[in-house]
Amino acid sequence: MNFETSDELNAVRDSLARVLADHDTPTHRQALAGDQTAYAAQAWKEMAGLGLTGLQVPEAFGGLDFQATDLLPLFHELGRALTPVPFLSTSVLGATALRACSDAEVQRKLLPPLAAGALQVACPHGLAPDASGVRAQAQGSGWRLEGAHKHMPYAASADWLVVSARTGDGADGDICLFLAARHAPGVRLRPHRLIDGMPAADVHLEGAEATALCTPGSAQAREAMEAVNAAGIAAACAEMVGAMEAALHLTVDYVKTRQQFGRAISENQALRHRIAEMLVALETARSMSTAAAVAARDGGFAKVQTRADLHRAKFLVGRNARTVCQAAIQLHGGIGMTEEYTVGHYLRRVHVLDQQFGDGASHLKQLARVE
Repeated sequence: MNFETSDELNAVRDSLARVLADHDTPTHRQALAGDQTAYAAQAWKEMAGLGLTGLQVPEAFGGLDFQATDLLPLFHELGRALTPVPFLSTSVLGATALRACSDAEVQRKLLPPLAAGALQVACPHGLAPDASGVRAQAQGSGWRLEGAHKHMPYAASADWLVVSARTGDGADGDICLFLAARHAPGVRLRPHRLIDGMPAADVHLEGAEATALCTPGSAQAREAMEAVNAAGIAAACAEMVGAMEAALHLTVDYVKTRQQFGRAISENQALRHRIAEMLVALETARSMSTAAAVAARDGGFAKVQTRADLHRAKFLVGRNARTVCQAAIQLHGGIGMTEEYTVGHYLRRVHVLDQQFGDGASHLKQLARVE
C-alpha cells in the first residue's frame, strides 16, 4: 500500500530533511547526552520557522490541518535522522489533544502559539482509556491532580503537560485528559534519558492545578484519548519504517565495501538472502504503517475495522523493525555495537517506539478481541 505525495508535501518533506541533516551527527548526539533535558533546540527553531510545528493545527488557529496520512513521509525522515525534537509530542499528540478539547478558550489560547513553535506540549506516549496512575479531584471550577506519569518524552522542555487522570474515588470514576502548566506548583519532574537518548521525565503531580480538556465521563473524553493514541500509533509506525530503511541502506553499503578473503562480503549468497529478507520485512512494515495512518485518519478506535488495523500495524511494524535493525547490527559485526556508529542507534530507537503506545503483546491481545 503506497500513496503518491503531492508536490506541496514533497517540498515540506525536503525542507524537514534539510533541517534534520544539519543536526544529525554523532557529535550533536554526544553534545546533548550530557544534559538530561537537552534536545535539538536549534533544529526545532528552524522547523518552527518553516511552519512545520503547526502541521496538524487547524487553519483557523494558524496551522495547515494535515491528516495522519500527510505526515507519513515526514516521520520517515524523522526515523532516518534520529534528531531529538518534540515533533511527535507537541505537533502531533499535543495538537490532537487540544483539537479534541471542548473548551474553546483553551484552544484559542494554546493552539496559535503551538502552531508558531512558541509553545511545547508534552503528552504520555500511550494513554490507557481504562487505567491511570493519576487521580483528579474537583476543586471549585477546576481540578487538582495527584499521582505520576512515568517516562513522558520532552516533559522537561514543555510549557504544558497533558495527562490522563481518573475522577472519583477508588477504581470508580471516569478517565479524562487534563492540562497542567509545567511550572505550576505541585508539578515535579525527574528528568532522564530513554535508552535511545531521547529526553524524558517522570512527572509527579502533588495537588497540581489542572483544567479538564473534556467533560469527565463524556463520550468526547474517551474519543479524545483514543484520537491521541491513534495518532501516536500511526506516527510511531512511520518513524520505525524510516529507521528500518536507514539501517538497511547502511547495511547494504557496508556489505558492498567490507572485504574478506579478497572480495566484498556482499558476494556471499547467504548474506544476499539475509538482505532480501530485511527488504521484505521493511516493505511489509511500510504497507502496514500506511494502513495505520489511514485508520487514524478514517476512524481510529471508533470503528471495528480501523481499530483492528491500528492494533495489527503496531504489532507487525514493531516486530519487523526489531528484526531488521538486529540483522543490520549482526551484518556489521563488531562496529555495529559501537556508540560512534549509527546503526546501533536505530535499534535503540525502534525498541523505544515499539514499547510506546502499547507493546506488541498488548496489541496482539487487543487484536484477538476485535477479531
